[in-house]
Amino acid sequence: MKSQPRPFTVKDTTTKPLSKFATAEEAWFWFMRTEKARAEKAKGVLWDTVNERPCDPDDIFSCVARLYRGRQLYPLHLEVLGEYGFLDRDPYTDDDTEVVDWIIWMDAFDILEPYLLEKEIIECPAHCE
Repeated sequence: MKSQPRPFTVKDTTTKPLSKFATAEEAWFWFMRTEKARAEKAKGVLWDTVNERPCDPDDIFSCVARLYRGRQLYPLHLEVLGEYGFLDRDPYTDDDTEVVDWIIWMDAFDILEPYLLEKEIIECPAHCE
């Protein structure tokens, strides 16, 4: 017996409004939360439940990986992004032990932001208008 081809289903984006991320940091924290959910094998909580996002979490990973392969982001950038992304917070500037991490954090997002803007993942910040 020949099996019937499965119909292609298009993701319905009409039920949720499309919402770009306000900042590169917001996109990064969303990506890290989805990665934590994947690691914990959570089902159904991988995506934002309130708004439809302009990308998949893998798109943010791909952008960071491309910048790393192109030697624009360095291992220290990835270490700081991963550490504070996992903690779901940015480095504290008031804490002497985290000031250097904050500088690296800001440098990483200065590099990442134009690529996320180009991919229309984040909103255009006030300084680019």
